[in-house]
Amino acid sequence: MLRPFLLASSLFLAGCASEHPKTVPWGEDTPAQIERLKAHDIEFTVKDGQVLIPKNQIEEATKCCT
Repeated sequence: MLRPFLLASSLFLAGCASEHPKTVPWGEDTPAQIERLKAHDIEFTVKDGQVLIPKNQIEEATKCCT
């Protein structure tokens, strides 16, 4: 009885963690995109050709880079 409960709990918690990523996709990795983000001190990472920015910088990135 305890094993199914533990399994269900761990799956639920794993699902919750993936719903709230710390970064969000911003666009393709292009020189112009990178220049705009750097010019406005927006932190970013590039993964698989996709620019990712921290969730807490979405508003500032939207103001300066769209």
